[in-house]
Amino acid sequence: MNDISNEFGTARFAIGDVHGRPFWKSYMHTRYKEFYFMGDYFDSFDIPFSRQYNNFLAICDAARKDSRIKLCLGNHDYQYIRGVHDQQYSGFQDQHYEEISAVLEENIDLLKIVYVTKDGYIISHAGVTGWFYKSIGGSRPEDINNAFDNDRNVLNFFGFDIYGDDVTQSPIWVRPGSLKKDPLPGYSQIVGHTPVDEITEAKLRGAGKLVMIDTCDLNTIYRF
Repeated sequence: MNDISNEFGTARFAIGDVHGRPFWKSYMHTRYKEFYFMGDYFDSFDIPFSRQYNNFLAICDAARKDSRIKLCLGNHDYQYIRGVHDQQYSGFQDQHYEEISAVLEENIDLLKIVYVTKDGYIISHAGVTGWFYKSIGGSRPEDINNAFDNDRNVLNFFGFDIYGDDVTQSPIWVRPGSLKKDPLPGYSQIVGHTPVDEITEAKLRGAGKLVMIDTCDLNTIYRF
């Protein structure tokens, strides 16, 4: 019998917000156990819409062919989701709303709000606070995905800080400052969303570590 871990590799990788950039393709030859995309497939300020669109299609195609590839939903995708009310952020492409909305709906089954690994990592676009977790009444972090399936507006921007730095914010919006103040206990978290100059690790109070990997144009990935 073949050793699948040897065939595919044992490393897991997470890649930050792509915003239409195709640099992820250069890592597809890497032997990996799992490969996570952190969301924000759209809303680039310098990449034409057609390239953003085709890049997202290519990512979805790769994920459908390989179940080890996992896709998170980001806030710059969420604002185009059907049924979501009054959510328009910077970079919103009003003239392409229908096209983006349609392709997201076609692939909504691939897009999760959170993934949880067996060794205690929560992987999401921005992170999970204790406050938000309690607000959905779940019994495990994966219940956030069920909450979204039941009510897509559960992730709406909500809070007192216009930047999203508030513990009440959802896993597609909360900022690292608030995540450090109120992390979901017992987990380490890997997030994109907030740009950093380099992949950065910080300690989470009462939990594990926070890893911020949205390095923008550095085109780097995180191995864990």
